[in-house]
Amino acid sequence: SAELITHSVSYLAPLFSDIRDNQSQRGVGLLETPGAKPALISGVGLVLFQQVTGQPSVLYYANRIFDQAGLGFGAAVGVGVFKLVSTVGSAYSVERFGRKPLLIAGTSIMTACLAALSFIFSGIQPDAPFTSSQQVAIISAVILYVGGYQIGFGPISWLMLSELFPLQVRSKALALGTISNFGSNLLVAALFEPLRESIGSSSLFAIFAIISLSAILFESSYLSETKGKSLEEIEDMMRARDKPSSAI
Repeated sequence: SAELITHSVSYLAPLFSDIRDNQSQRGVGLLETPGAKPALISGVGLVLFQQVTGQPSVLYYANRIFDQAGLGFGAAVGVGVFKLVSTVGSAYSVERFGRKPLLIAGTSIMTACLAALSFIFSGIQPDAPFTSSQQVAIISAVILYVGGYQIGFGPISWLMLSELFPLQVRSKALALGTISNFGSNLLVAALFEPLRESIGSSSLFAIFAIISLSAILFESSYLSETKGKSLEEIEDMMRARDKPSSAI
């Protein structure tokens, strides 16, 4: 894990440098552009919460969880199918219900499932076999978690990331959002196993549940709904929320 983090940091560092150099050459600070600050907080906040709510750990380690539960490869295939169905459903529903309702609904499902996983693992000894009821509970919680992610964070984060930023800084802001997403994905994936071994599965899923609850508060209190709005209207909305600030 340490080597993976070191290698990835060495890969990502030049990308941050390129963004900074490009900003200096153009003479326009990212936050100098009216509307960029609230858009950046919204977009980067979304992609960070997308990862630190446990998505890499639950999805990347789903097979291991299923193996531990005695469910094997078939359960992972079932999760993949459910993931596809949920994504298609979200794509067809986003213009009907809006971005924020789907995000809040999906994150609420994720929070409930993470809390359920924490509760389930709290009653299981580290090396003890799972009972049939525990197996059913684990696979149900994981499948529903994946469904909640694909309803909300999975597709909606990237959709809103493409909508929020003013045209003048869109390329730089999207680059920063993408780097933040993959960097936080790497961090969660690398730290999951050491943390699980250190504090246990129950405590780790409880932490993810608390972070997921924080994401709901962020979505409901800070994000602006972009349903039915043109890019120009969204930019005007971000400008109206902005306050004068100095460049970074």
